Amino acid sequence: MTPPLSRQLRSRRAIAGALAVYAAALGFVLLVPYGAVPSSGASWTAELAARLGAPAWAVEPSRWEFLANALILMPLSALGSLVWPRTTWRDWTAYAFVIASGVELAQGLFLPERSATFVDVVANTLGGLGGAVLVPVARQLRRTPGA
Repeated sequence: MTPPLSRQLRSRRAIAGALAVYAAALGFVLLVPYGAVPSSGASWTAELAARLGAPAWAVEPSRWEFLANALILMPLSALGSLVWPRTTWRDWTAYAFVIASGVELAQGLFLPERSATFVDVVANTLGGLGGAVLVPVARQLRRTPGA
């Protein structure tokens, strides 16, 4: 039988590996020179929502783009919270803001086909907050009897 500490260490290493892979993929997606893929994804999702009979407010591509920008940073802060459990949601929210600001600055200065917007910074920051809050909430639910 494997001692619990060894199992925890392996689990933490696996999570750290997933974090590294996700961070690299995220860097690529956020800094790819052409912006057609992110924009087309939001448009495609809005069109699908419209075909499925969603209300008018739910078929606006900019809403889907905002949601995608929020969701894209959630795994980063969630995995980071698992690797570094002492880092608080406040820290991850600040890190998300700095990362998002840096990405938007790089897009604005060096990637003319991408659009740098403050709305993306807000969405990414909210995603960083969401991922960081998700981990302690999930831990609490696991500890709650009968949940």
